[in-house]
This record gives sequence, C-alpha cells and structure tokens, in this order.
Amino acid sequence: MAFKRVSQTTLPPRRWALKGYYGEGKSTFIMAMQQPTLMIDADGRRHELKGDELYELSEEAADHRSVERIQDLLDANMPGSDIRTIAIDSVTSLIGVSIARAMLDNAADRNRNKNQAWVDKAEKMRLLQDAVTAHGSHVLWIWHLEDAQLNGKAQIRETLPETERERLYRSLNASLRIVREDGRRGVLVEWSREGPSGMIVWDDEGYWKGVPERIEAAIYGQGGGQDGGPRPTPSAAVTAGAAPSRPAGSSWEGGADGASDGVLTFYSPAEAVAWGVDQGAFPTAEAAQAAYDQLKADCKPRNAREMYAAWTNLVQRPQRRRA
Repeated sequence: MAFKRVSQTTLPPRRWALKGYYGEGKSTFIMAMQQPTLMIDADGRRHELKGDELYELSEEAADHRSVERIQDLLDANMPGSDIRTIAIDSVTSLIGVSIARAMLDNAADRNRNKNQAWVDKAEKMRLLQDAVTAHGSHVLWIWHLEDAQLNGKAQIRETLPETERERLYRSLNASLRIVREDGRRGVLVEWSREGPSGMIVWDDEGYWKGVPERIEAAIYGQGGGQDGGPRPTPSAAVTAGAAPSRPAGSSWEGGADGASDGVLTFYSPAEAVAWGVDQGAFPTAEAAQAAYDQLKADCKPRNAREMYAAWTNLVQRPQRRRA
C-alpha cells in the first residue's frame, strides 16, 4: 500500500498563539522556534531580529499586510523551501487594517450593506489561516497585550479582537502568554488542544533557548525538553506580579479584581450580525438582522453589552450551530 501509517510518536506541528506586552520578547521567541523561519512582518520590525536562518516574505512592506499577497507568495515559494516555521508578527496589524476600514466605510455610509464589511473581514481571517497552515510548517501567531480601563477598573486587553481569536482557534493547538515574576520571564500555557494547561516554562537560559521544546514536553508528556532542564511550574505558584491564566474566549481579561464574564464583544451591531451568519446560525445576513432586531425588541437590553450577551446566547444554541 502506498499510504504511510500515521506515527503515534511524532508530535504535531507547533500551531501556537503567543501574546504579551510590548518589549517582553515575543519577536525574540521567533528565533527559538525551529529554523529556518519565514517572517510575515506586519509590524515592520523584522530588521531588528538577527539570525542567519531568518527569511522575509517579501522586500515590499505592503505585501506583509495583504492577506491576498501572503497567500500568493506562500503558494509560490513555500514548496521545496525547507522553511520550518512561519511567524506572523503581529496578526493584530494584519486584521486591524480590515477592522479600521470597515468601521470608517460604514460610518461614512460607503457600504450599502454594512454587514458585508464584517463578512469580508471574517473571510480575510479564514484565508490567512488557510494560507499559513497549508504547507505543514510550524506556525506562530503573535499579538499584544495592553493595559486598559473598563468601567474605571484596570484591565488587560488583547489587541486581537475576540471574534478573530475565536476564528483562529481552529488553527491552534496551544495558546501561550509571556509572564514575569521576580525579574525572570516565562511562558504560561493558557490552553492546549491536548488538554494540559496552566503550567509555566521559565526562560532560565535566556533568549528562550530550549523553551519551545520544554513547552512541548509539558503539553504532550514526552521528553521533548532538555535533559535535566527545569521542570514547568504550576501557574498557582505564580504571584500577583505575573498575568494569570484566563479561559480562551473572554474579550476583556481579568484586572484588579480578576473579574470577567466572558461576554463576546463586537465593534458594532453590524459585526455582531455578520458573526451570527459566520457561525452558521442563519442562512443570510437578512435573516440574521431580523433575528437581531427581534431579540432586541424582546429583551430590551439596557446597554450594548447586555445585547451582545443575549445575541451570543441565541447564536450559540446547539440547534442553530452548523454541524
């Protein structure tokens, strides 16, 4: 038989999300991944990294921010390239352009169908995911954390919107966050598709040396880390100085009081309606808009957050989700 049996010991490709504050070493982490690495540099910082096996998608800065060009260049050049890792730094800059354009065009009434702008954004995210995962390499998705205020309380905000993080989830097998404690930094495994999570792998050697291998060892329970290397630390042992783990899918992370109700947030009702269609709960944007308007009339929400909570519950009912 020409087909090969699937190996029971080979680890899956690293399809990881990595988030952290500016300057915490997210870009440096790229150099600790398996090399050579191809960098999709939407932030325009690739020349700050030094590595003999670091490659750029294109010399044209605009290509790094165009999902269509990214797909074309990857399809043309990845086969036979021996690239081991594709890094997207950062996905916020890529998708943020579509979000800003959709908001401006809708505000200026340039879109006859305001829902379509958000549908287009969702399609770009789907195209980007398929383009970078199609070639079997490791993939590192990077975005940022920022300090923010919500209702007068300190919060940690993720710069990649909630709806995009949910869409990205299908392409991930681990979600990671950079944390700090007592002058050292590490990576918190917030979630893994395999199951294990909540442990921290510390960067004891510097420059994230050996950390990706030890993350794999912690997730899959295999000897992927360095012999005799430091064991992962349970996140419960981390003091308040390090960011705590949060369940995937909360748009505002816990702040001073750690409170978060995990409600999906949207930039506008038009995006909420488009998200409902994207989830397969409605066959058309018109049907989704009618359901949204009816729900608003029935529930009489006091604010947008209550409306989005009710809408999310309606869309995610099992009988409405696509198989």
